[in-house]
Amino acid sequence: MDFYVVVPILQFLLILGAAAAILIFRSRYKNRSNAGAFFFENGCLVLNCGLPASIPLAEIDWVELRYSPWEVEHRLSYGLFVKVVRKNGSARRVYYKGYQTSKLPLPADMEAALRERGVSCRIVED
Repeated sequence: MDFYVVVPILQFLLILGAAAAILIFRSRYKNRSNAGAFFFENGCLVLNCGLPASIPLAEIDWVELRYSPWEVEHRLSYGLFVKVVRKNGSARRVYYKGYQTSKLPLPADMEAALRERGVSCRIVED
């Protein structure tokens, strides 16, 4: 086979494999649909991003929610950074495009849900 034919086929198979892996990985979680930036499942905080990150609640030191209050008040969508810091010092930071139609639509709702489960939460307004 010609080199110029094989390379596009390999690229296509790589992309197809990555998409399949993401779909399989995301399908493990029941609550991901319309959940917002994160959801709780089986005693874990699951960050609702492309490849969901599951972090046991017992390992979390604190969670930081960083957003712009102006966007929350004046738009239907807003940018939110969620930073989860574990007790061992490692951190995971993800970006979430928030919509006010999700189950936890506002950062204040997210903070209340975290505190209800005994997780310390810090809100940073930019």
